[in-house]
Amino acid sequence: MKIMFNRKPISGPWGGGNSFVINMSKYLESMGHQVVYDLVYGIDLIFMIDPRPNEMGNSVGDLSLYKKSFPKVKIIHRINECDKRKNTEGMDDLLMRSNTIADKTVFISEWLAKYFQDRGFNKEYDVIYNGCDTNLFYPLKNKQIGETVKLVTHHWSDNWMKGFDIYTKLDEYLQDCQDYEFTYVGRYNKSYEPKNTNIINPLHGAALGSELRKHDIYITASRWEPCGMHHVEAAASGLPTLFHGEGGGINELCVKHGYRYDDFDSFLEKLDLLRQNFFEIRGKINHTNLGIGNCCGRYNNVITSMF
Repeated sequence: MKIMFNRKPISGPWGGGNSFVINMSKYLESMGHQVVYDLVYGIDLIFMIDPRPNEMGNSVGDLSLYKKSFPKVKIIHRINECDKRKNTEGMDDLLMRSNTIADKTVFISEWLAKYFQDRGFNKEYDVIYNGCDTNLFYPLKNKQIGETVKLVTHHWSDNWMKGFDIYTKLDEYLQDCQDYEFTYVGRYNKSYEPKNTNIINPLHGAALGSELRKHDIYITASRWEPCGMHHVEAAASGLPTLFHGEGGGINELCVKHGYRYDDFDSFLEKLDLLRQNFFEIRGKINHTNLGIGNCCGRYNNVITSMF
């Protein structure tokens, strides 16, 4: 089949949607399909990754016109966004309107599916969680934890909702605490001015996996994430996780190998608890479900069901 993604892949550190396009494209090509990123003749299936018009691909309007000209083309709408994630307006309505041209809908978490059901979405859907390349993100076999526990997080977005309120309080706490050190990898908000945090420029791929494995415990303070990639890569790298109660779709994975907190006081309590139970909680990470092969295989099942 000829399969089109309406977003072109970008080389280097970027967001989770870009990671999906890259990995899914490779998977489909390995299955013998032809992958394209423009509305050329003869497309059998379109992945609508983002309906917005921009320089990185075709908008929902472009896809709608193509489907009118070639009504046999099938469209999978992968929904991985919402207004609540970044306190925006208009994204929810755009996604709901765009979904009317879709033959199949895939949400990247149950939380996100419920979010849109509360806003009137009433079609059948599948939930397929994100996966990562476990050749790049994998655990150290004989991991030990030192006297100073190494904490880490990483984000591509610099939106404040990524959890910079918690990261700021942690930075202040580390001024007088020698039990932990904290590393932030990625872009960060202009209002975030850490003094006791190790800052590393955005990384991806093997370099990011290598950096994550240098640490012991992963922290995510992100709010209302549809799903995200950062916590998946962390878990695949063998890091148990502390996650915010308002994490959205993140929590569906992290609850299996981490502890929830709701404010900074409970964060410190759960951090101490996770330090005490480190090896027990780390041992609960289910690496089988974290790989991109599992994710792509489930999408392949959806594609097969459409033809």
